[in-house]
Amino acid sequence: MAAVEGGSLCGLCSAAAPPYTCPRCHRRLCSLRCYRAHGPCAEAFYRDQVLEALRAERSCPPSPALPGLRELREPGDPGRPTGRGLWEQLSEEERDGFRRLVSSGEAAALLPRWRPWWWRGRGRVEELGDGSGVDEEGGEGRPGPAPPVPTSVPPLSALRAAPPSPLVRFQLPNALFGYAFALSLHGGDETLLPELPDAAIAASAALRDRRPFASTAEALLSARRDARAAGLPLSPLGDSGALLAVAQLLEGRDSRDPGADVAAALWHLWRLLRAGARVLPPPERGRFRGARRKVGFLLSWSRGATEELGQLAREARGVHAEVAAEEVAMAQVRERLEKVWGGPRPPLGKERVEEAPWMVTEGARVVMEGVFGGPRPAPDDGADKRRQGRRLIEELD
Repeated sequence: MAAVEGGSLCGLCSAAAPPYTCPRCHRRLCSLRCYRAHGPCAEAFYRDQVLEALRAERSCPPSPALPGLRELREPGDPGRPTGRGLWEQLSEEERDGFRRLVSSGEAAALLPRWRPWWWRGRGRVEELGDGSGVDEEGGEGRPGPAPPVPTSVPPLSALRAAPPSPLVRFQLPNALFGYAFALSLHGGDETLLPELPDAAIAASAALRDRRPFASTAEALLSARRDARAAGLPLSPLGDSGALLAVAQLLEGRDSRDPGADVAAALWHLWRLLRAGARVLPPPERGRFRGARRKVGFLLSWSRGATEELGQLAREARGVHAEVAAEEVAMAQVRERLEKVWGGPRPPLGKERVEEAPWMVTEGARVVMEGVFGGPRPAPDDGADKRRQGRRLIEELD
């Protein structure tokens, strides 16, 4: 939506002086509530934008992760793919909104949901369907087939004579996060090379270099930070969903072979890294080869450490629970602020926080610091900010 001037009436509730307009049909709207009621029209507009960007990405030669989404080409760029002219019809504010939509990961909500192969589903209930491959819960297809479990994995003793460090176990959840994150980010499309394995390396320090971790929580949260630092969009699984994926892979779906899913994921990642290296010029293949050697080492270690996989799974579940609870608290704060503002951002011309609090996920503490302008209320800020802080604390409690 774009702010416009004028004194016409809202196209839904007839309120005076509506400040927004639908980017598709240009109907004037007065508030977030009316926009949501009119949502399907605007959502279809943004869905077209996302699909056009994805088509442009696939038509371009390989380059760093997600070039079509992270480097939107402006009008007049000779390398810009021809389209239906939708970009030229957008105002600068609408273009900025679309860039935020892509970089925040919200664009994935406009596309059909991709279900990873390790998805649990609804268990035996799913088998009672009509065989159409679509369940009643979400109207979406079932996950694709799981990658094969390698039949012959050399023991760790064949790779090194000395016993590994006890900290090697924490390398595994970090690498699995990179795999789950990259696969979900690209919708499981293995033809997106070298972007898909490149995203896995960007999110996993265990695949990039010799980075020790002292706990499962440190390994997982480090991978989450690295993915953001690399400028990659949020995973379509969600911030906590990528952590849940690691826990599910570590738990495994086969009670007779608890490490089968970990082995399948690592073997799949190894093959993706090999395929990605083949499309790169020889000078750039070194980091893919190094990551592949580390994946092979973790694969050999995991096949002989099934008991430790169970412990790692429980620890990953705990990390996921904490982050999921944090997401719920942040979503509640965001919803309340949007009700006050009448939209996703503060109205123009009023005092506002420099950064939107939901763009930082360090917890409710950061939201309060955004309100106070520091870790504590400033003594000269007056009663208004103190009252606002107390209300937010009560809401969080």
